[in-house]
Amino acid sequence: MNESTSPRDPLDGAATAAYLDLIRSVHEEWDRLEVSGDGSVQMSAGALSTIKESVRADARHGAPVQLPPTPAGPFTITELALRTLVRATVDAVPGARALRTAVTFAGAGIPRTRGLPIRLSCRVSAARSTRSLPALAEQVREDVRRACRIELGLEDLPIDIHIEDLHD
Repeated sequence: MNESTSPRDPLDGAATAAYLDLIRSVHEEWDRLEVSGDGSVQMSAGALSTIKESVRADARHGAPVQLPPTPAGPFTITELALRTLVRATVDAVPGARALRTAVTFAGAGIPRTRGLPIRLSCRVSAARSTRSLPALAEQVREDVRRACRIELGLEDLPIDIHIEDLHD
């Protein structure tokens, strides 16, 4: 910035006022065209498609889930990522298959964000050949708890296991 365009220069103030008048007139013209139904002020098909895809992605992935802060600061994952971790962990236990997972969250305090997970409820199918359903449930619980601790920093997360089906 040179001396002729310093912030205290009266010409700069006049230029700013002219710019604001131009912006105001553009908004007024846009509003007038929109009220009259002029198609030129409608959102383009490409822009509308991008917005729709963004909304679909949010719906697929779910809301952000708050996790315990790390030395690098706070972080979140999506509900889909959390459920995927739980499903993969359950499915890795011999004789178990994940059916559904429900998560109870603490209050987030941030709009459209889930709080810290405070309880998991896993519905599981057990292999018919399973010798002990309580032992299988305990193995699933411990493996999910370990995965949540190691991958997400969630310590001592209560995990309910419901065996509701048998499979071959």
